[in-house]
Amino acid sequence: MGLFTRKKKSTPLADRVYYSTPFGETTSGDPRPFLFARDGVLYVPLFRSPDSMKDFYAQANRAAYMILEGDVQSVLNTNSSVEVLRQVGVVIEPLSEDPVFIAPSP
Repeated sequence: MGLFTRKKKSTPLADRVYYSTPFGETTSGDPRPFLFARDGVLYVPLFRSPDSMKDFYAQANRAAYMILEGDVQSVLNTNSSVEVLRQVGVVIEPLSEDPVFIAPSP
């Protein structure tokens, strides 16, 4: 029937990023935020592939996470709508040689 279905907007491959919620637990069970810090500013890590995301969270000792897919603007919009994340930016590929930092909105 389709009265209540909505077509899912497809994200172009070049704009696609992978991410997870910034809060979780370490492999030892300790809760903590999994954010990247630079010059006193916190950033949500975003990734160009699920594999680079897995590598990052393995190094960060994160126990479990859900892989979410979207685009940078949708993550920024989400951050700005969540009180505790309003002062948090995003960083694309934080472990790469040239990570891209996008500062939080003022």
